[in-house]
Formats: sequence, C-alpha cells, structure tokens
Amino acid sequence: MRHVLRIVRESLILGFAEMGAVYTWRTWTFGWLMRLLCQATFYALLGRYVGDEATMRYVLVGNIVVLACLESTIVVISLAGERRTGTLPLLAIAPSGHLPVYLGRGLQWTVTGLTSASVAWLVLPPLLGVPLPWPRAGYAMPVIVLILVSSYGYGCALAGVALRLRGVEWLVLNFAYGIIMTFGGVNVPVGVWPGPLRVAAQALPVVHGLEAVRGILGGASTGHIMSLLGTEALVGAGWYAVAALSMDRLVAVGRRDGTLGYAG
Repeated sequence: MRHVLRIVRESLILGFAEMGAVYTWRTWTFGWLMRLLCQATFYALLGRYVGDEATMRYVLVGNIVVLACLESTIVVISLAGERRTGTLPLLAIAPSGHLPVYLGRGLQWTVTGLTSASVAWLVLPPLLGVPLPWPRAGYAMPVIVLILVSSYGYGCALAGVALRLRGVEWLVLNFAYGIIMTFGGVNVPVGVWPGPLRVAAQALPVVHGLEAVRGILGGASTGHIMSLLGTEALVGAGWYAVAALSMDRLVAVGRRDGTLGYAG
C-alpha cells in the first residue's frame, strides 16, 4: 500500500510538471477553464432556446457534471504519449508492477476535472439565472467525485485502444466523450433512446451518477440515491477491470514479441 501511495504522489508530481510545460495558471484559468465554462453555457442556452427554463436547468446540470468526465478521460492522451516517446517499456518493468503506474499516469486530470466542475457548479447556475437549491446542491459534490473516479477508469480502459493502434488517441478520446454526451443523459434523458441503446448506456460512467445528482437536487429518497451511487461505483469498477486486463494483455504480448518499445 505504501508503494501505491508513493506512485500516486509521483504520478501527480509528474503530471503537473507536464501541465506546467503547457499551461501557466493564467493560461489554464483564462484559456482551458474558460473554454469549459463556455461549453457548458452554450449547451444551457441552447436548451433554453429550444425549451424553457426547466430544460435549461436540466442541460446545464448535465453539462457541468460531465466536465469531470471530459477531463478525466484525457488520461487517454497521457498514456498514448508513453508509446510515442518510447517510455512504455519502463512502465512495464516498474518494480511495483505495471498496473499502479499505468492507472496513475493521468491522475492530474482528475484534480483539474474536479476543479473545473466545482467552479462551474458554483458560478454558472446563478450567472445564468437558474440557481441550484442549496444546501442540496452541496450534497451533490461527493457524487461528482464518484463520477470523476468512474470516468477515469473508463478513460484508462479506452487508452488500451490508443496504445495498440497508435496515432488515434484524439479520435478515441473524442469518440469516448461524445458517446457520454450523446447517450449518457447529459442533454436528453436516456429514456428517449430505443431499447437497445438504453440498455447499452447503463454500462457507461456518468449515467447513474448524473441521475443521482438530479435526484439530490429534486429531493429524491435516500434509498433511491444510494442505489444509483452503488450502480455508478459498479460501472466504474467494471471499467477499471477492463483497463487492468487490457494492460496485462498489452504487456504480455509486448514482452513476447518485443513491440512495447515500438513508437511508430
């Protein structure tokens, strides 16, 4: 356990060092964060245009919560970069095992994702004239953390595709996030889709957690909320299992045929 915690710490240090080479606090705040806030605002105003204030609030809540998913799934880019720079073999021979290093590689995105979603949660509803019911809105914050964690597992699982195919990491990232945006109950209820799509959507992160957030805001029963949270946790655990199996397979095949270090 001590080794795992050390890996988490070192992964965060490395991740933020990489971010520091790209962003300053000004460019992150007024560039990246502002971009996310504008995205959520755009969809909320679009909801108001095609519907009413209730529609606007529904869309705004969904698009604020999904920001946590957007940022956490950027782990796809971080992990694909290990293949591109030729450092993937170093992850595979880590003394503590490759899985803790692999799963910890993009942890900085969970921190920024929580920051972005929290700022949007506090700022956008009153700014757009659809304030959330406090203190119930505060109770939803731990749920957003759970959504972020399950989405990170989703991103790690999909990173396995980017590591195998190479050069498709941005396609994988945007496809994965687009699936959540479209079918995850962010802008329209999951129930509007045909039966097979509704069933498939249950395996996506965000779906059950977002429903729990909406339930908290609407005053749903504690039992209903806990059931949704349990399902979201199970979905997240499933994606972590897929990520672990995918990485184990990648490392096993790479060791056998010597392709781990291939950066083409």
